[in-house]
Amino acid sequence: MNGRDADSAALVALQRVEKITPRRRELLLGQFTLPSGLLAEENKGKVTAALGECAADFYRFAAESESYAEELAKKGIGWVTALDDEYPDLLREAENAPPVLFYKGNLSLLGTFSLAIVGTRRPTRYGAKIADEFAREFARAGITVVSGFARGIDSCAHRACVSSGAPTVAVFGCGVDVCYPAENRELYDSVLSCGGLFVSEYAPGTRPAPYRFPERNRIISGLCRGVLLPEAAEKSGSLITANTAVEQGRDLFIVPGNIYSPESRGTNALLRTMPHALTLSPEDVFAFYHFESHSDGGDKEVVQFDMTETLVLDSLHDGEKHFEELLADTGLSAAELSTVLVNLELAGALSETGGNHYALC
Repeated sequence: MNGRDADSAALVALQRVEKITPRRRELLLGQFTLPSGLLAEENKGKVTAALGECAADFYRFAAESESYAEELAKKGIGWVTALDDEYPDLLREAENAPPVLFYKGNLSLLGTFSLAIVGTRRPTRYGAKIADEFAREFARAGITVVSGFARGIDSCAHRACVSSGAPTVAVFGCGVDVCYPAENRELYDSVLSCGGLFVSEYAPGTRPAPYRFPERNRIISGLCRGVLLPEAAEKSGSLITANTAVEQGRDLFIVPGNIYSPESRGTNALLRTMPHALTLSPEDVFAFYHFESHSDGGDKEVVQFDMTETLVLDSLHDGEKHFEELLADTGLSAAELSTVLVNLELAGALSETGGNHYALC
């Protein structure tokens, strides 16, 4: 095994040891000029003392490095180490950056201009729409959208890219071959079909665990120039990403939300301390980076609504409502309201959200 292969084997083996934190891993590597120093016979005592009961796994993983690489290649999985040119420069600069990233998909995306979109797992229609709109516009501008593949805002952002035919990067809190959440299987396949990429610091086969998601957030922000928060609750995990982004010197873009919505309390609270991060449209982000907006130009046709339609729209400005609530608010008959709802839905002004509930688009 030559020097470079030995360095790679040591890094991958250390990354596969589960019972060691990113900080401990970084401190251990800092004791050696090259990663292969961990494998030198004269350093075995120091490494064993540092890894304790995990030392045996580390040395076994290092010994099987070549066969492990072949096994992963059959599954379409590879790895890139911090010693490789393909390792993203932005992430390399971040504190506690993982020495190894396992990946599945288009690795070249790590070298593109990227922005993260993260947020609550329980978005309102407003938050979902914001994530969708910004992701589509970023994709059209040639910006790679990065997110965490979680339920809610993350999935909305990835889906918007996929439906636009654009590649997107998902950072996992588990192995890249473990689709989590399970209901995102179709999205997982679609991301790969669109030339997207899955990355993780965790070895393939690693199952999700609560502590792994906060750890992976530093990678989401670390890969990107900036982070957009469309909607985040008071204790949303995406606020960890936002704080990490600030620590890493990344740009933060925050969309204000409904002051009555619990799912916007986190973002609205952040805006109190970071008013400069206020973001109202994708154009705000493009202007910040001096990107050209790729939105459709020209004047948009102005849609005018009659008095009855306006009654319904005004009622829905308060939020999603049931058909019966709209009847009470507007004073229309059931037949009149049904007709108006159909017309407004055709005009793209509102949509049925299920269970005879309606909301503005």
